[in-house]
Amino acid sequence: MIKYFRKVILPVLCWCLSTTLLAQTVKIDSLEQVLVSGNLNNLEKTELLQKLSGEYLIVDSAKCRIYAMESLALAKHIGSKKLEGTAYKALGDYYLNVKPYFAHSNYKKAEKLFLEINERKCLFRLYHNFMLLFYMIGDMKNTAYYANKVLEMVSEQENGTTEAFAAEFFIGMARFKDNEGQEALDYYLNMYRRAIRLNGNYYTQYIAWYCGKLYILQNRPREALQYLQWIRKAFEADKMNIMPEKYASSAEAYAMLHRIDSAEYYINKTLNAPILTDEARLILQRTRSLLESEKGNYRGALESYKKYHHLSDSIVRAGKTAETGRLKNWHELEQKENENRRLHEERQMHFKQLIIMGVSLAIIFALLILFVFYYRKTDEQNRELKKLHIIKDKLFSVVAHDLRSPIGSLLSFMQLTGRKELDAERLKRFLKEITKRVEDVYGLLDNLLRWTKSQMQGMAPSPVYFDAQEESLAVTDALQNVATVKSITLINRIEKHQAYADRDMFATVLRNLITNALKYTSAGGEVSVDSDASDNMLVVSVKDNGTGMSQEVQDRLFKLSETQSQQGTDNERGTGLGLMLCADFVKANGGYIWFTSIQGEGSTFLFSVPLRNEK
Repeated sequence: MIKYFRKVILPVLCWCLSTTLLAQTVKIDSLEQVLVSGNLNNLEKTELLQKLSGEYLIVDSAKCRIYAMESLALAKHIGSKKLEGTAYKALGDYYLNVKPYFAHSNYKKAEKLFLEINERKCLFRLYHNFMLLFYMIGDMKNTAYYANKVLEMVSEQENGTTEAFAAEFFIGMARFKDNEGQEALDYYLNMYRRAIRLNGNYYTQYIAWYCGKLYILQNRPREALQYLQWIRKAFEADKMNIMPEKYASSAEAYAMLHRIDSAEYYINKTLNAPILTDEARLILQRTRSLLESEKGNYRGALESYKKYHHLSDSIVRAGKTAETGRLKNWHELEQKENENRRLHEERQMHFKQLIIMGVSLAIIFALLILFVFYYRKTDEQNRELKKLHIIKDKLFSVVAHDLRSPIGSLLSFMQLTGRKELDAERLKRFLKEITKRVEDVYGLLDNLLRWTKSQMQGMAPSPVYFDAQEESLAVTDALQNVATVKSITLINRIEKHQAYADRDMFATVLRNLITNALKYTSAGGEVSVDSDASDNMLVVSVKDNGTGMSQEVQDRLFKLSETQSQQGTDNERGTGLGLMLCADFVKANGGYIWFTSIQGEGSTFLFSVPLRNEK
């Protein structure tokens, strides 16, 4: 009896649920509109994906699985064990009718998560699905086990009547397996009366059918017809097609009552059903045997009876073969999963060992790097200290030589003036020479003070927006007198640009570069200042056609410790300190400084500063 029920329960479930497909389609459309709206956080999106998976379960199994997998990935991402468990349950629901073993493995993962967080409501629904799963594969022991778990938890649920009734029904199926006596009949009659008092549910039709079948098997066709007619009326009231087994059972009951016309009527109804199940065919053969016997056609009755037994044996053999194959597949898959679990545990162990080894090696490597770092740092500090000593010596040399000489000349001039030993012509010539020397000393002192301050206090530019043309004109106007004295043409071609830098630093850099260009340009030469804007940077160039620099001098440029004092075209002194100051100021304002030079042809120094960002 049970094996036939297992074969028809899923088609009946699908058939009963088919009446809700239209309403589900409307609901699915509304849910998917919410999903694509994008106005959901991850938690809401996960819950919505699981709802869609459930709605697609009997509509589109492929989408059911896709939504379940998406919800599982998202649940793991947000770290919600409850949603992860419900996602595994949704996957199990998908596999329930396709691959029961995979349904079982997903249900077990869901059960583990629900037990960890003590989610009783979800466990209650999950145990109901476990009960259906084990019944479908014919494992009545586990069917009864999970049915009892459902009954144990039903008191905790607000709406668990259907699940509780289903649990009692499956407990009866497990308890009265291959039992068709009065005890089984009393059990189902009691369930039927209770179901009617509860206004019936899905399982009431099956209980009524079992009552009718058991009455037929006990040779009580009149009582059987009461339940079979109730089923027919219930299905017709809902405008549904009754399953062929119910028509066949009605035909058998009428045949037992010797009502041949009614029996043949229901035989035809059975044969006209869209699907003819194995049980319906068995009942028809028994019924035809009875009818042929009633008509006195004993040969025909015997033939029908033989067909009945032959069909029954074929169904039993096929059922056993399918059951054996299913159990074999189940066992193989279980062994494979155990093997995968063992391999996973081994990999985890190897991974832990690798982590320990990796951490140990990382610690050793870190200690080695630390040792090398401190060694290099000490070595670097020593080199830096040596470099500072060289710079100190260089600065003392500048102070001792480049300052002493012009101050000595000034002192001699003042002594001569005091003794009135200079005529007007010599006085004019000496004043011109002393003025030039004082200007050199002033520039040197200014650079020295600025550079020392930058080294001691660090670069702290105060960038502002300013007109580069206006600032450059102020610098070139101040140096125009120096250019005129040396008969050098000083040209300023800088266009109007809104630069963003420290205004004083910009002026200092430009003044130093122009002063150097004038210093190393002979009379009749030319110094030009130009600008170009590209990539949001202003590039200023100072070009001269003076003496230029050899490659050796170029290599030592911007290195104070290696720079040698170079005399200008009018015997001006140079220290290289101004260029060091320019490099530091340009870098502090986010720019670069570079140069090109050809000995005997001149040099071009360029530096960049940011422009105003219009965005």
